Formats: sequence, structure tokens, C-alpha cells
Amino acid sequence: MIGKISTPRGERVEGLVYYLFGPGRREEHTDPHLVAGWRHPAELEPPLRADGSRDFRRLTGLLNQPHTALGPWGYARPVWHCSLRAAPKTGCCPMTSGRRSPAT
Repeated sequence: MIGKISTPRGERVEGLVYYLFGPGRREEHTDPHLVAGWRHPAELEPPLRADGSRDFRRLTGLLNQPHTALGPWGYARPVWHCSLRAAPKTGCCPMTSGRRSPAT
């Protein structure tokens, strides 16, 4: 598995979440979904609205809580993104067996 931490860090988690669940820069985000978290990923997955778009409010609210709790001691740019790429036959983790590995 190959990991890459993107720079620069961001200021808002909302922008990163919208980007990751969107089409990407070159239409590379074909099956966006959560694969890990502090809760079961299915509990964190943004639900679909009636119009087919995703509702990110709960997920972004939860992701913002730790930084908000730090108050004035928080980082100026607290958001970072680590992309993982696995060999096509290896997969990312047991949850993705039978599915394409997420390439974000």
C-alpha cells in the first residue's frame, strides 16, 4: 500500500469532504465511501437526500468537534488528507472485498 499526505493543509473539513465525495479532478472518485473511523463506517456514511445528493452535515460536524474543542489552541490549518493506493488485487481492507479499492 502506498500512502501520500497532501499539502498544504486545509482550513475547513467541509471542502475536503465535498471534494472526496465528488468526481475528483480527473473523474477518479468513482465509488466514494468511508472505510474506517472511530465508529463503524456505515454509521458515518453521509446519507442520501431525496434528490440523490449526499447530506454531509452530520459527518462534517463530527469531524469538526475535536478542533472546535481546542478553541484558541487549535491549529490554523487543521485539515490534512492521506491518500492510500493498494494493488488492484490486494484491496484496501476486508470491507472492500468484492468492491474496487477507494482511490481518493
